[in-house]
Amino acid sequence: MVASCAAPSDVSTQEASRTPTSTTPDTAPPETTVTETLPPLTLPPDTDPPETDPTETDPPDSDPQSTTTTVEGPPASAIFDLGDAKPQRDYDEFLQQAFIDVQNWWLTIYPDIYGEEFPPLSGGVFPAYPGRTDPIPGCGQDRATSYREVREFAAFYCANGDFIVYDDGDEGILFSLADEFGASILGVVLAHEFGHTVQARTGALQSGSPTIVTEQQADCFAGAWTGRAARGEAEGIALTDEDVRSGLVAMITVRDPAGTDQFSDGGHGSAFDRVGAFQLGFVEGPQRCADLIDNPLPLVPNVYRTLEDQANQGNLPFGYGQGEIVPLVVDDLNAYWPTTVAAEGGQLGPLTLTPVSSADEAQCGDLVGDLSIGAALCPSTAEVFLAEPLARDLHAEFGDFAVGYMLGTAWSDAAQLALGSELQGEPRALATDCFVGAWVATIIPDETGTTPGGRGASVSPGDLDEAIQTALVVGDDGAGDDIVGSGFEKIASFRDGVLDGLPACTELLQQ
Repeated sequence: MVASCAAPSDVSTQEASRTPTSTTPDTAPPETTVTETLPPLTLPPDTDPPETDPTETDPPDSDPQSTTTTVEGPPASAIFDLGDAKPQRDYDEFLQQAFIDVQNWWLTIYPDIYGEEFPPLSGGVFPAYPGRTDPIPGCGQDRATSYREVREFAAFYCANGDFIVYDDGDEGILFSLADEFGASILGVVLAHEFGHTVQARTGALQSGSPTIVTEQQADCFAGAWTGRAARGEAEGIALTDEDVRSGLVAMITVRDPAGTDQFSDGGHGSAFDRVGAFQLGFVEGPQRCADLIDNPLPLVPNVYRTLEDQANQGNLPFGYGQGEIVPLVVDDLNAYWPTTVAAEGGQLGPLTLTPVSSADEAQCGDLVGDLSIGAALCPSTAEVFLAEPLARDLHAEFGDFAVGYMLGTAWSDAAQLALGSELQGEPRALATDCFVGAWVATIIPDETGTTPGGRGASVSPGDLDEAIQTALVVGDDGAGDDIVGSGFEKIASFRDGVLDGLPACTELLQQ
């Protein structure tokens, strides 16, 4: 946070800025590569893919297609080319079952969405690992693809040959993610890559759309499949709330690094953008995703505007003095909310901040909020208590706007009170997330650095990613806990505020 005085592609990949490798690939990727960013997450035969001639808050009960007929493709043994020395992985069976379900699902729904039959993947799925000597075909090149190249991208789909490759090495990012978050995260990655398989058949990969547009659609398709599996509709796959959370983690992990222009070659979007596309598919299904090529989702700015902002990666130090994050946020919240509440017919004065080390230090008889997840409001004293140890920890882990999000929830609670909100429990907490998003919307700068609020403070690239990571951490473990809202629900409500402004939030107060 700061204060101020594509051409047709054969390859769709995910590149990992999080990928811990300093290895240089044997050669640069083909010129037709569309690069996805792992923060950093998304080549084999030489034939073209089969050609076709294309002529809420609650998840839907079923996908928008008839469920009476199931079309099945070939078994996993005919699709996965395991090579000659594949190491056994705990996730192998899950990954193959997930792929079979994804393909069978598309065989069933594709005719209803696009009006034609879906040709199954013809080139196969190739796990890549250091000991593999059986070749992996090249993509747009005459030689085989090396493991070093695969590790550079983690996973990708190649239209020139109609195949998918993923890094199965025990030093790769996918192995690391599966070890940390479970096998389900690989199902999300495969569902995303299969989304590019769909795009090869619809012509989206050859449409000239920017990479960010096709990647957003693939993220949406991945979310739609995850929603299907979470509802128990996937054959042999049953995803839990924790698995859905892992899907969000995957989208966050595979974001473009802050400072990346989404519309540059290989740009794929911030975590805020990628999570949004994933959630859209999860809630509204694949039919909604199909529209994203012609009607792309809105994107938030992700390019640094000043050398100073670039040097500190958009992060101010934690502290209470000049040039530090806490007073900047407090001053802007006190500038925004009293005026905004007055325009809505309420009354709210400025609030003071009191950092505390434990809940015992927050002396208040009418405390609103939960200090265990960041900040809480004392209406009788117009005071906000900040859980400083947690704020420092999340600042160190995510960045300065983790603190901005935490403080924003307390001022949002005050705004709800001033506007007469009678919401309690989870509905109130989710409305608070929306109010935080509405405030953030007024400090998102345009290309000239001008913010809608015009107050002198603005969010930096990466700040919205930091906010949703914080929301994911402090949210309920499961969607059925109904305390402050799951991470999925909190992020969705925060995005509503950012994209649709305060009216989207005040509507919640009437429910």
